[in-house]
Amino acid sequence: MAKIIETGGGKVRGVETGDGVLSWRGIPYAAPPVGELRWRLPLPAEPWTGVRDGALPGNLAIQPPPLMPPLPGALELPPPSEDCLHLNVTAPAGAERAPVLVWLHGGGYHVGNGHDLAGDGAAFARDFGTVVVSLNYRLGALGFLSLPDEEHTGAYGTHDQIAALRWIHHNIAAFGGDPGRVTVYGVSAGAKSVSNLIASPLTRGLVHAAATSSGGDHVATPDQSRALAARFRKELGADDARRAPAEAVLDAQNAIAQGLEATWLWRPAIDGHAIPRRPTDAIAAGAAAGIPLLAQHCLSECLLFDLGAPGTATHADRILTDAFGPTGRDEILAAYPEGDRVAVMTDERYAVPTTRLADAQSAHAPVWRSRYDGPLTEYGGLPAFHGSDCLPIWTGGPGAGAELHAAWGEFVTTGRAGWTPYTLPGRATMLFAADGARLSWDPDAGRRTAWEGREWRAGTWYDLGEGL
Repeated sequence: MAKIIETGGGKVRGVETGDGVLSWRGIPYAAPPVGELRWRLPLPAEPWTGVRDGALPGNLAIQPPPLMPPLPGALELPPPSEDCLHLNVTAPAGAERAPVLVWLHGGGYHVGNGHDLAGDGAAFARDFGTVVVSLNYRLGALGFLSLPDEEHTGAYGTHDQIAALRWIHHNIAAFGGDPGRVTVYGVSAGAKSVSNLIASPLTRGLVHAAATSSGGDHVATPDQSRALAARFRKELGADDARRAPAEAVLDAQNAIAQGLEATWLWRPAIDGHAIPRRPTDAIAAGAAAGIPLLAQHCLSECLLFDLGAPGTATHADRILTDAFGPTGRDEILAAYPEGDRVAVMTDERYAVPTTRLADAQSAHAPVWRSRYDGPLTEYGGLPAFHGSDCLPIWTGGPGAGAELHAAWGEFVTTGRAGWTPYTLPGRATMLFAADGARLSWDPDAGRRTAWEGREWRAGTWYDLGEGL
């Protein structure tokens, strides 16, 4: 069954993607950021005539080949292109004033697309009656390079996400969604994007609830932005970066770091516009007052990175020494049984930033905190690692998968999760495990307190040199 929807830019024809579920794919939400619009804030999309075919997704953002192969049965996606500012909408047939879930993909701000892990979101739409929106945004150097002569530079991908939220606010009612009930959810870079968005002064009235998997705060300091820009210009070797071929931009980006080593290299800069200050600081000051938050991390987040690039966790000693000196390093390591460097990395990258986000927001809105423990039977009983919670959240499954799916469904439809809210000093946290979910109070408190009162510059973890 095809259904034609009238948007502010023109008409788009949907496709049936599941039993009673419709999707409209590849809808432009902003003008193509090409030519003179490269490294500019997004402009509104040009209207079109006739009926746009919504059967195919829009182009992926320019990026290197994906770190992980596509899931079995995943939709075939078009190739990367600078013309990538498109979104997808999925809704139950007959939806009316339904809650809206906006998905922000992960990938270290340098790979990924809106269909990653979520697909069309059809299972979520079917099970909870929600409208699901996913989107592509500029990545890597094209999304997050700081330019010396540009105002409000270094967060172009973040501005893309905000442009998509504005599009949703003005158009989602035509698809059966309620623009007054929009939840934004993301994983990894997408979760960090959620923090950026709820902290931003540009999103007032566009976001009404927020959920994160493996998030926290990860923005570039001015020094990091300048160092990365200088390194990029050195690798590009072009006088006019705005006119360099996209392939040359990607080659220069890859010359700095590729694969897992690029995971934390590209991130938004504090641009004085979308991101005026560190997001967690802004949230602690009330920037996201009234926005309910559901914040989760996985038990052994960084096991994934240590398996993918053996030896990654051994950088922990250098990271801690650079941040806190030898004494601080030893104080933190003492909190970890047998000096577990994967656990140190998990806490530095994800668990502690997520807890600090929850602490900051709990003074201004209801917060629910959770941890996905596993074990993952499909991976030989390994503990839950980075990103392993997303597929069960979207599609359900046995055991903890069903509980995660139900919890996110309840949060998106009611603005509440089904356990005790997170407040200080108790820090109530739901632990989702294969043998059942249980509430815990301040789990791993000894590890958490080892980081208390410490501030550090979140870098790349890998030693890429030149201030990166």
